[in-house]
Amino acid sequence: MISIVLPAYNEAKRIKKAVERVINTAKSIGYDFEVIIAEDGSTDGTDKIASELAKKYAEVRHIHSNERLGRGRALKNAFKEAKGDIVVYMDVDLSTDLKHLKELVDSIAVEGYDIATGSRLLKDSKAERPVKRAIASKVYNSLVRLLLGSKIKDHQCGFKAFKRDVILKICEDVKDNHWFWDTEVLVLAQKRGYKVKEIPVVWKQSEDTKVRFGRDSLYMFSQIFRMWLEEKRSDRKYMVISTLSAILIMLLLAYFAGFEKVFENIVRVKPKFLVYSAVVYVLSYFLRGYRFEYILSRLDSRSSIIFSTQSIAISQTVNVLTPIRIGDLARAYVFKRIDVPYTTSLAAIATERLFDLLSISLIAVFSAVAIGMMLSTPMYAMIFTILLFLAVFLLSRMENVIGKILKDVKRVLKFKDSLVILAFSIILWFSDILVCYLIALSYVRPSVLLISLAVAIANIVKALPITPGGIGTYEAAMTLILSKLSTDIAFTIALVDHALKNVLTVLLGFVSLASLNISLKDLKK
Repeated sequence: MISIVLPAYNEAKRIKKAVERVINTAKSIGYDFEVIIAEDGSTDGTDKIASELAKKYAEVRHIHSNERLGRGRALKNAFKEAKGDIVVYMDVDLSTDLKHLKELVDSIAVEGYDIATGSRLLKDSKAERPVKRAIASKVYNSLVRLLLGSKIKDHQCGFKAFKRDVILKICEDVKDNHWFWDTEVLVLAQKRGYKVKEIPVVWKQSEDTKVRFGRDSLYMFSQIFRMWLEEKRSDRKYMVISTLSAILIMLLLAYFAGFEKVFENIVRVKPKFLVYSAVVYVLSYFLRGYRFEYILSRLDSRSSIIFSTQSIAISQTVNVLTPIRIGDLARAYVFKRIDVPYTTSLAAIATERLFDLLSISLIAVFSAVAIGMMLSTPMYAMIFTILLFLAVFLLSRMENVIGKILKDVKRVLKFKDSLVILAFSIILWFSDILVCYLIALSYVRPSVLLISLAVAIANIVKALPITPGGIGTYEAAMTLILSKLSTDIAFTIALVDHALKNVLTVLLGFVSLASLNISLKDLKK
């Protein structure tokens, strides 16, 4: 027997037609069946229509929830109550042609697969949808394969079948209850060795789709990021290797620069420049807090500038201590304490990352072009600039999944808002450059353009999740750019600059943790 589940939230206009079409199709495929309407706290009368359908058709059952559970929990509850050994679910809009139902069920009942899923992205698939949604879908699914190790082409098609006992086991560990549920189920299934089959389908987007392109796309990408972080966080071997890599890189840099020279240079650092740098860097955190509060306000949430500053200090502290951006999740956790939803804070962080990346890339490219124009060989300047553009392009693909995909940020922010955030971001990065420049004054009077390029490239490289806090990779990149000053001076500037910023960040972070009565154990959990 098969159980066909239709998750329904405010589907009064189309639930009746959908149920009748499913019944007619199910009768023709040769299996005993039931149809379960998993009605999820509807407010438009869907519950009454579903109850009437259950009375009218012996094959129909209605499972009602008084409150909105979310798609994932509604499906899980329906699977628990299902009578069939095979459970099928499909979206009420019936975007997938029902002619594929028999093939879907046969994949499990006859061929022995654990899961079968419709796919709009296989060679023989035929999908009708707007171009922007098609592109977003391909980018999204590519990221799932790249970051989460999936081999599935299309994770989000609302047309799937499962062995009932298999899906119930998987559901125990699925954390998402919204649109990401399908992806998380398929990723977990593959990691546990279950057999999954993709079926090419004919699919046509419903005119009345409930997927909100901008906000829901942002949410989906944030969930990819969440799963990726969870996997990295649980990988102790990764943590050990990344820490050892940082130590090795620093030792190699010190060796080539000369241990004695580096030590002598550190002793020569002028205290007044350290104080100036520290003041600039601490003040920059308040500007970061103001920028983040501004972004949150555009997403219909509010916080004080002080609270935003504290949350950023905490998240950056966690980032310093780990080779991956767990700090972003830590910040989301802090904001949840003042009732800002995770999705909202993650959206704000994504926007912040997007503008950070844009700003630092603009500074890097401008500095590279300006320095290149000063060189005696125009061809070298051109090659240098092209390589820099390529580096920024490639590294941007790895820096914060949410931010780099948020191409439709204009749906969340007005053009004026974007300009304001970009201006704040550029000022913030110039304050970072100023800190490094002040430290460099202890030894030389360097070119502002050279320091700008060094800080920009070092931060882009630092974004790669190779070492905790980018320690080692940051110094290596900056030393390479500043090497014309002499290797020992370049490495010392990079070492002192990064150490000062990290020490101040951790101090601010622990002060913020204490003032908000949060422990590192809370963040870890």
